[in-house]
Order: sequence, then C-alpha cells, then structure tokens
Amino acid sequence: MPGLMQQTPPGKTLNLIDALLHPQGFASTLVNRDEVAPAMLRMLQDDARHHPPLQARIDQLSALFKFRFGAAAIRSARQLTPLPPVLTSRFVTTHGELSFFSMFTTFGTPQHITLASLRIEHLFPADAATRTALQAARAI
Repeated sequence: MPGLMQQTPPGKTLNLIDALLHPQGFASTLVNRDEVAPAMLRMLQDDARHHPPLQARIDQLSALFKFRFGAAAIRSARQLTPLPPVLTSRFVTTHGELSFFSMFTTFGTPQHITLASLRIEHLFPADAATRTALQAARAI
C-alpha cells in the first residue's frame, strides 16, 4: 500500500474509509469481502448516527462495495444483526494472504466532544503466518 501512504497530503491523517476508497487501497485486496463489507458498513452506519458528517463518506464506500462486490454486500449489511463478536479481515499482499482481527478503543464516558468522537482501531495478526510476515517486515 505504498501508493496510498505516499498520496496522503502532509498533515492529513489516513483513516479507514480513505484506505478503503483509494483505488489501490484495502478494498482492492480484501479476500473475504462477503463477510467483512456488510459488517463494516453496519458499524460505520452506527457511527454516522452519532456523527452525521460521516454519512457522505459512508455513502461513497457503500457505492464502491456495491460496484466491486455486488448489491448483496449492501443488502446483507442492513440485515446483519447482531454484529459478529470477532471479524477477521483477510488481504492478498506481496507477502501472501494476511489475516487480521480488530479491536476498537473508545472512551466510555468522555468529558470532551473530541474524545466522544475518537475511536481507535487496532489490528492484530489473526494467524501465525501473518504474525511471521509482520515480524519479518519489522526486521527490515
């Protein structure tokens, strides 16, 4: 994903929606899209209820998923109740297929509006092959 990182303007942070929408981004390498796309859209829709400015970006992502993956991904996002407790995302990379699961950090009782909208996603290797590939990349 070097192209994506190089094209991020200075001073602008890269977020998940940007990383998915980019032509060379995560959506283009996602292996288990039928599983991940509906859950991701559902989580983002929940976020948009609390932060309405996100809706336009989510609509873009929904259109991209519909274009790349078909209308089934969009339909099943509405029907996905409840969300799975653990969602593993698998990506095709130059290092082979890498699998990750996510953990989100949020502030339970924020005292400031900025903290109320802050959510950090941590990606962890979901299998030994992914862990080994990440350790090898870190050693370079």
